[in-house]
Amino acid sequence: MFKKFSSKTQETIVGFAFLSPFMIGYTIFVIIPVLYTAFLSVMDFDNIGKMSNLKFVGLRNFIELFKDQAAMGSYFKSIEYSLVYVPCMLIFSLFMASLMNKNFKLKRLSRTLIFMPYVANVTAIAIVFNVILNPFDGPVNKILRAIGMKNPPQWLLDSTMALPVSALIAVWANMTFQTILFLAAMQDVPKEMYEAADLEGASAWTKLTKLTLPWISPTTFFLVVTTIIGSTQNFSNLYTLTKGGPGGATEVAMLSIYKNSFEFNKFSFASAQTIVLFGVLLVITIVQWRGQKKWVHY
Repeated sequence: MFKKFSSKTQETIVGFAFLSPFMIGYTIFVIIPVLYTAFLSVMDFDNIGKMSNLKFVGLRNFIELFKDQAAMGSYFKSIEYSLVYVPCMLIFSLFMASLMNKNFKLKRLSRTLIFMPYVANVTAIAIVFNVILNPFDGPVNKILRAIGMKNPPQWLLDSTMALPVSALIAVWANMTFQTILFLAAMQDVPKEMYEAADLEGASAWTKLTKLTLPWISPTTFFLVVTTIIGSTQNFSNLYTLTKGGPGGATEVAMLSIYKNSFEFNKFSFASAQTIVLFGVLLVITIVQWRGQKKWVHY
């Protein structure tokens, strides 16, 4: 029966057959939860109970959200976190990829070591850094005191430092993915271009800005988009490090959503928070897609 169709139709059927497992999983685990979250955001479902108790309230949850200083403050903390996380992630991973792209001894070992943070357990990373950055007995502050600093930083216990320090820890733990993609893109740059630049007497900075960065700009654009989105998906990192403290200084949007839903049972309110966060990321992504024509070279 399959042979009765034209070759183009057969290719289409085979294509859909290969895509169907992914599409089924994507529908079940992404599309349906997103639609259900949007549904809950306009309902009154703030207690665990029967679904028949749901009551339509329109935009009430969104209005309460914009009046809630703590909830709105969590969005601004997410922005602060992203302003540290995104640039540092891209710069450090680009730097590491540049080093990995050079020929030196123990090159393979270095590439292996860079995978270690990426495969490490989030909880284990949090425990290690809480020990290292302990303001009283931690090795970092002991070294600082030994070299003459009387009042070393409080690190994760300081309300002004906890958020950027947590972001830098997340950069260290997650930069492997970006580094590998940058490295793959750099290895795609024709060596003839660098040889010609060397003959012209171009400096390392000129080769980086005029050759490497334009050539890898599609990869850079992809990483900018995914890193910005990833910076808002920071729940596990901050929860294991600080649990939103000290004094709510690191309670970003994802932590606020978690607390409102699973600690206070304000499911509809938390759903409204999620929809607003999704909307902000959607707008940022659209702006990036429209602006890529000015600096991305395919």
